[in-house]
Amino acid sequence: MISFFAKIVGNNVGNNVGNNISLNKTEKKVITLLIENAEYTADELALKIGVSKRTIERTFISLQNKKVIERIGSNRKGSWIVIK
Repeated sequence: MISFFAKIVGNNVGNNVGNNISLNKTEKKVITLLIENAEYTADELALKIGVSKRTIERTFISLQNKKVIERIGSNRKGSWIVIK
């Protein structure tokens, strides 16, 4: 298993992470859950947050573009790392 390393810049995930990157409500929830367990799947996150799997997939793309998360490993056996 790939271990999970989280580095959070700032005091909380609440309003901004890192370099004043604004996050929407879904992005904040996804980051919080990924810190809890980096191996959550899009399906699991969708159930926990109460949105569609497609919304989670769009959120992953948005967070990757903002350089807040990175995918380590393969799509099937990898995990997410919160980098900011």
